[in-house]
Amino acid sequence: MSDFEQFVTDVTTRLSVMSKGELYVVGDGLDRDSLWLTFLDSFPAGTNPRFRERSEYDCSTCRGFIKSFGNVVEIHDGRIRTVWSGVSASDPVFSVVAAAMDEFVGSLPLSTVFRSTEAQYGTRTTRSLRDGQVEVWHHLHGRVEKRHRIKDVGAARATFDAAVQVFQRGLAELTQPALDTVVDLIDDNALYRGTEHRRAVTEFRSLQNRWTQAADARAFIFANAMNPAARFRNTVIGTLVQDLSAGVDLEQAVRSFEAKVAPQNYQRPKTLITPAMVKAAMKTIDELGIEESLQRRFARLSDVSVTNVLWVDNDTQARMKDGIEGLLMQAATTRPAGARDGKQEEIPVVTFMKDILPGAATIDLWVANSHEPNFVSLTTGRHPAAPRLFTWDNDFAWSYRGNVTDSIKEKVKRAGGNVTGKLRVSLSWSNHDDLDLHVFEPNGVHIWYQDKRNKLDVDMNAGGGFSREPVENVTWTGHVPDGEYRIEVNQFSKRESTDVGFVIETESNGKIEHYSHERAVGHKETVEVGRMTVVNEVITAFRPGKDMRRGSAGKDLWGITTEQFVPVSTVMYSPNYFDDSEVGNRHYFFILKGCVNDQPTRGIYNEFLRGDLQPHRKVFEVLGDRTKCEPSPDQLSGLGFSSTVRNSVVAKVTMTSGRRHLFSIQF
Repeated sequence: MSDFEQFVTDVTTRLSVMSKGELYVVGDGLDRDSLWLTFLDSFPAGTNPRFRERSEYDCSTCRGFIKSFGNVVEIHDGRIRTVWSGVSASDPVFSVVAAAMDEFVGSLPLSTVFRSTEAQYGTRTTRSLRDGQVEVWHHLHGRVEKRHRIKDVGAARATFDAAVQVFQRGLAELTQPALDTVVDLIDDNALYRGTEHRRAVTEFRSLQNRWTQAADARAFIFANAMNPAARFRNTVIGTLVQDLSAGVDLEQAVRSFEAKVAPQNYQRPKTLITPAMVKAAMKTIDELGIEESLQRRFARLSDVSVTNVLWVDNDTQARMKDGIEGLLMQAATTRPAGARDGKQEEIPVVTFMKDILPGAATIDLWVANSHEPNFVSLTTGRHPAAPRLFTWDNDFAWSYRGNVTDSIKEKVKRAGGNVTGKLRVSLSWSNHDDLDLHVFEPNGVHIWYQDKRNKLDVDMNAGGGFSREPVENVTWTGHVPDGEYRIEVNQFSKRESTDVGFVIETESNGKIEHYSHERAVGHKETVEVGRMTVVNEVITAFRPGKDMRRGSAGKDLWGITTEQFVPVSTVMYSPNYFDDSEVGNRHYFFILKGCVNDQPTRGIYNEFLRGDLQPHRKVFEVLGDRTKCEPSPDQLSGLGFSSTVRNSVVAKVTMTSGRRHLFSIQF
């Protein structure tokens, strides 16, 4: 192999290695002949016979390669490296050539991303006939990898250039103190749905920290321009950071942000307070002597008088305050009216409490995933003798579970899908796999990502950015054919082996059903979800496939597993209805055995506060968040239902007579 052939091999190999990652162009406005002339002039004297006919080193083929690939670079470990870097170090002539080209190209400014319509530049060899002999000429050549090829080079470069500009402006204009402030607001629950944006803020803050320490700041910007976090400046949370960076007042900046993202009737869950407000509130707290009342904890069975519960099971009653004596003071049990063994019966909660509960020996509730927002804990003060804080005459309060995972329907809405049609089939899963939803209509029409039929409107994890809350959605807004529909899920691309399985959600005529597949779906595997029958735009039947189960997959939550029956230890009204009080809306609490809230929980809510504390609502909002009840094993937690919110729960009741009944309690 000649020295030049080795040089060609080294350049081609170097280009191939570079092409595994992103490629960029430097000196894009430069006259391309400068590259070619630099190449020719870099040969040591006498080593490149430039004026000999058909010289090996200055042919048009090599010239085309250098004009197209000569100024292409990679960004490696934060530094620019050219296609000439480290080439032909073993050959003195071509080492000089490569070093000269590396120095020249490396001195040029980064311009844009490399994209091309061509598959290759240059040719490996050409042949010519000279004096009756065939001569073989070797040339510089290189392949354009598929990831760098595109039909519209201009559009691709424009997109990249715009991303660079947005990222660069964000890095320069958004300040670290502003970013830190927004993170603090989110952690303090002081922004509407702020937790959804925390990752975006912290990822951009991390990028900015790395940018300030980068050896080549512009190379860092180019290398990270297509990171979703690089577009942070142009996001809605980015506008809040912009305002704070520009010196806008904190309250005004937050109001401006929430005007963009919150509904019109939104009331701030967390208020920003000033030192003056704190001093005024502390003065009132001192005057009323209620500082000890601010110390809260989870309530225990021994805190609650048995006269304030509607029902208690035999295992629990002895641990209640007032014990058996209090239990005997309750009304005599009555025989349930209208209940029948083995048949689920809908019953209003008032009727259940009046006619069923007194004669119940045991109660089990079916805890569905949809009940996640209904998980509730009872709280009380650490000092029983301290003055009360609330509008009712006891120190108990309650706290429903916050930050619950969105329902599939809410995920679809957030992804831009339509959930208001006549019929809907949605797919949800929890990892980076690319699952695809397929629906076959009765007439044979196949709805899938290659033929969406204006019905498939969400298709996630197919490419680009990946989500851990992906969904796909098919909605019928027009005519819905009668007949049998076949639903399938295909694993188009398997990327993970954790958080496997999926859930299908159907909706028609206001009724939502779930069907879950709990095992992993193999690569290219197709799972038959089931066949549903539709009559007059309503699902009348659904036959799940052999690997599907009706209902969502159970999850571990507060020490219990959902999607199954859980025994009840105590039934009671909310504390605002203790001791014959009737203050505000009534809630029904079903305390569950083994249910333990493992998160710090608010013990003070502004809507509970007594009248003379209302002027200090802003400070008490912060106090409620900063003085949370720490988890304890002997707490009262379970499911709660408001008398003003429509809901239902299935209860399995064993009566003192030994008969068993199944009720759907309607709230």
